[in-house]
Amino acid sequence: MFERLRLHPERPQGRLIAHAAEYLRKGAGAVVPTDATYALMALPTAHDALSGFSALRRLDDHHLWSLICSDLSQASNYVRMDNEAHRILRRCLPGPYTFILPANSTLPKRVFGKRRDVGIRIPQHAVCRMLVEELGEPLLATSLILPGDEDAAIDPDAFINRLKGLNLLVMDAGWGGLEPTTVVDLCGEAPALIRQGAGDWE
Repeated sequence: MFERLRLHPERPQGRLIAHAAEYLRKGAGAVVPTDATYALMALPTAHDALSGFSALRRLDDHHLWSLICSDLSQASNYVRMDNEAHRILRRCLPGPYTFILPANSTLPKRVFGKRRDVGIRIPQHAVCRMLVEELGEPLLATSLILPGDEDAAIDPDAFINRLKGLNLLVMDAGWGGLEPTTVVDLCGEAPALIRQGAGDWE
């Protein structure tokens, strides 16, 4: 089942967001705009969709998945977060950042392979934010980088034909961003910048 929804990037239609949430609850995946790039997203329990993402992107057991959350309270149910990490996340999120934190036992180990950490994201994009709020639970995500490409796909009119045939919903809100999130590892004694991206980091 493949479907394309056209949404307003700042004032998404509520009925389309509700339709997308129901689509995801049935175990499908979705292409969702964020405040950085478009991303592939699915519920943590949607094993077939997540396996499909891994095959499409040719991901190995060391790939860092991101958990898309509605707020810090929701994120704290899935990761171990000390006071310093909480302070940093509260200062930077929502925004174009991915913060790496130790995952707890709530997340499915079959998805993470050899990793025991996860990236926490709270995007500012209205479509993504409304989708996660409608679901009431977080989504696992990875950037939409198609085979043979080095950068994330930005134009739905261009990338949609490369995705047809997949059990996927494309939430088209116009052109996406090209610059990825800034990635900061908070698993050690001090924050470590892994990748400088769209979010400022000092």
